[in-house]
Amino acid sequence: MVQYATAVELASYLQQDLDTSTANLVLTLASEQFSRAADAWWAPQTVTYTRVGTWRTVLVLPFHPVTAVSAVRLNTVAITGHTLIESTLYRSAGFGTPHANPPDKLEVDLTHGYTEATDDVKAAVLDMAAQAYVTPVSAVSSESIDDYAVRYSAGNGGVQLTPFAADLATSYRVPAVA
Repeated sequence: MVQYATAVELASYLQQDLDTSTANLVLTLASEQFSRAADAWWAPQTVTYTRVGTWRTVLVLPFHPVTAVSAVRLNTVAITGHTLIESTLYRSAGFGTPHANPPDKLEVDLTHGYTEATDDVKAAVLDMAAQAYVTPVSAVSSESIDDYAVRYSAGNGGVQLTPFAADLATSYRVPAVA
């Protein structure tokens, strides 16, 4: 997994010296968690999308943004005549037959993801990583002295989406279109 910020940037963000290994770990985990929440990646990803063939002439790919389609295969045979616009493939002849027995197998080799992390994404990841670096486990929410008692607040430690990161991730999500 790619980090959307560096350990040096996290040290500057926190204004303190850091353990580089721990900083890299929380940055990697925060970057992955942010990508999953945003349903987008800020480093190119190459995948093969596989599904049952369809007579439909429009195929909405479940990735955002799709930057390239290198091959489309129907039952392992390359097919042409398709056009990519944003995250949607168009082909006037459709993409197979879903009612064959067995149904047609459609495979699309594609690349998706942004080329690099934007400043807003970097800020969100730094915010998440800083929180995780400073509070790696649940924080103490109350403590008593007589008959010693300590209470930990659940969910306040570790790598989590901060409110800023959650709002930003939501803004990057693309609504699902059938």
